[in-house]
Amino acid sequence: MRKSGTLLRVNLSKECITVEDIPEYVMQAYPGGKALGYYIIAKEVSPSVNALAPENKLVFLPGALSGLAPGASKVAVVSKSPETRLIHDSYAGDRFGPFLKRWGYDAVVIEGRAKELVYLHIGAEVKIKSADALSGMGVYSTTEQLWLKHGDGAVASIGPGGEALVKFANIMFDTERSAGRGGLGAVMGSKNLKAVFVEKIALDNMKRAPAELEKWKELREKLYDLLGTRASPSLKRYGTTNALVSSGKHGMSPAYNFSKPYIDESLSKGLSGERVKQYEIAPERFIHGASCPVKCARYVELEREGEGFRVKPEYESLGMLGAATGVFEFEKVAYLIHLANDLGLDAIAAGNVIGWLFELVERGDIGAEELGFDCSGFGDAEAERKLLIHIAFRRGIGAILAEGVMRSAEQLNRGKDIAVHVKGLEAPAWDPRGLRTYALSYATADVGASHLRGWPSPHSLPNDGPAKELVKSLVDARDKDALFDTLGICKFVPYELEDIAAMFHSVYSEEIDKDIGWRVETLSRLYAVVGGMVPMRDDTIPQRWWEPESEGPAKGNAAFINLADFLEARAEFYRLRGWSDKGVPTQDTLTMLHMEEHMPLLEQANTAIERWL
Repeated sequence: MRKSGTLLRVNLSKECITVEDIPEYVMQAYPGGKALGYYIIAKEVSPSVNALAPENKLVFLPGALSGLAPGASKVAVVSKSPETRLIHDSYAGDRFGPFLKRWGYDAVVIEGRAKELVYLHIGAEVKIKSADALSGMGVYSTTEQLWLKHGDGAVASIGPGGEALVKFANIMFDTERSAGRGGLGAVMGSKNLKAVFVEKIALDNMKRAPAELEKWKELREKLYDLLGTRASPSLKRYGTTNALVSSGKHGMSPAYNFSKPYIDESLSKGLSGERVKQYEIAPERFIHGASCPVKCARYVELEREGEGFRVKPEYESLGMLGAATGVFEFEKVAYLIHLANDLGLDAIAAGNVIGWLFELVERGDIGAEELGFDCSGFGDAEAERKLLIHIAFRRGIGAILAEGVMRSAEQLNRGKDIAVHVKGLEAPAWDPRGLRTYALSYATADVGASHLRGWPSPHSLPNDGPAKELVKSLVDARDKDALFDTLGICKFVPYELEDIAAMFHSVYSEEIDKDIGWRVETLSRLYAVVGGMVPMRDDTIPQRWWEPESEGPAKGNAAFINLADFLEARAEFYRLRGWSDKGVPTQDTLTMLHMEEHMPLLEQANTAIERWL
């Protein structure tokens, strides 16, 4: 039987730190990472709570295998999102998750609000310390200052964007890794928490050793070699940085605010993997990626106005701060990524809202007088630089854009037809018009528009057949994604389910629950509906994705054949999930998933839907 887990609770209002046991039955059903984070928020935070109020909680959780399995270095950050008002989870790799796990913590719950800016120091002792000297600092300086003071531990920090409560502020880890989505940096800022520092701890000194120690060591070495041979050669060579070439070719790019999903390679090559490799350097510091058999992270060093800077570009940051805004020069985009990281802004959301604004400029719907500076629209890297700063400090037009694309369109009463989001979460860099049924993943995902909630297969175009045919593959992929997020495994590491089961058993001497993903999504759905989300209204896609592609291999394809095709696929998704035709889990499904303790939440959800109807 799985032993109880360990929760570190930090109440910033009371300056109180306690360590608690997590019951065995909870650890069985929600063994770590995403699953445990959703459980904690659903149990401890009312669905009606304002995400930026002290009553909301921010939870850092290593995955159940973080630091214990090859390629498992993820930490989950879970809270109620200020963008969507839904439970939101975002992930970062490197050392933070493994170090938390080695210190023996399955979850760190931050609650309340400090009277002044503080940071949290976790190690043999846990302390709340003044961060007054770090106030207003960017992520790079904050991290360097904490390393200078405490040595080479793991750092999670926010930039000015988090302090200013930008709705899409992120949390940066060790300068370059980002838990980017959903505005969790704003939640951290609302608590007057500038950073969390976790002392370095060696694997041999971890507080809880795997149950079958020798078997675990042997399996870990075997899997490292096996996974390395399975990994994609392209991923090993470029990381994710060559994906714009692929997405542009398949009509799935976010170019020009998703108005041109197909782009020729003559354009995408400016942000290609080969272009990135021209500036590639070896990472300076130790990174936990040493345990990863894929090693997809790419670091570059460039110069701007006589000063050097370093950054770790990924496809999403290249796609959204580059292609989505019409900037295709790598040198310029690399700096924009560096700047967004330092300011503590989600690169996906920032690129989305700026791309939206650039299209308004192109249409003549907004001009220099309202912006406060000249802007030529798509391709204006200097305007994009200014906008990032304005957003982070909520200056001028930035104060509106800092609310995210959905609220910006509402406040300006312009551009609602070209605002690309689902449930308030800005769309990432994959346009679904080039892949059948993929838009259903965005429409039904627990957090809003996320590219990490299941990809349907096999690859075909929306007009090739009914979207309903691929819904089962989407559900299966979503459950696998949730499992990886619960265990702390990177999705780019080519694990098979039997590999995961064997590793989990060697660590905990028990079988892994195959229903984790289903259970967590069901809990998330109940919480969302009680909080005001209406599935029949909100499980949908933006207007832009109903526009047929104008060129390329997906020419003539919208995200679905027609509205009936979409509604049929959505109904099939609800059916496979064991939810009613209104998109709400049923009592039988909760019983089957051993979720009886959440029956009161189901009653509230049904009442909320009936009231809406």
